[in-house]
Amino acid sequence: MEQENFGYIYILTNPSFPDYVKIGYADDVKSRVEQLNRSECTPFAFRIYATYKVSDRLKDIPVHQLIDILNPSLRSKDEVDGKLRVREFYAMLPEEAYSLLEKIAKINGLEKNLVLYKKTKADEADEKAADKISQLSKNRHHFRDCEFSSSLTGHTYIGKTGDNGTLCIIDKQTGEEVPNNSKPSKKAIVKQAVVDLGGSADGHDTLYQLYHQLTKILGK
Repeated sequence: MEQENFGYIYILTNPSFPDYVKIGYADDVKSRVEQLNRSECTPFAFRIYATYKVSDRLKDIPVHQLIDILNPSLRSKDEVDGKLRVREFYAMLPEEAYSLLEKIAKINGLEKNLVLYKKTKADEADEKAADKISQLSKNRHHFRDCEFSSSLTGHTYIGKTGDNGTLCIIDKQTGEEVPNNSKPSKKAIVKQAVVDLGGSADGHDTLYQLYHQLTKILGK
């Protein structure tokens, strides 16, 4: 006879933070998700990626401990007001989290207890919307990709938006990004490129202003 005190280890995803999954326990996963989604602290809703039926409560704790042993850097931890917060969020793909539960299920001969949820059209729409917002945020300065040379160094460079949304200047010869503390600086390199192309560079112009002027000249 099946026990009535069963619950579920769950894997949740959220388009608001696609690099993380939430792994936890709930007696009723749908109610837990509804509770999380009542909060206005996340732009998009949580969705159930997978569940694993277990016979006792809080079976997620050994799973947390296992991940912490394998790679403690995956778990979300921060310090607020001098107190360490250890969260149920892990920097891993949902497929990786599912694979872990799958292995546990196989060890226990309980593969039938593992359920992988199918994305709905609403889920896919949320992911697309979140990705679009993320891309717009990263390129909020509207940097255009370009290739340019600077007589200051005699090198050719590629300018583009970096992963963190800042301007990235790459030395085409080495393939390396010009560091912020380089000598000559990124600003000096771009400024000279503007002058080389017949533009005017004011001493008070910022790097971003100079780069926008550079891409404007190159686009003519």
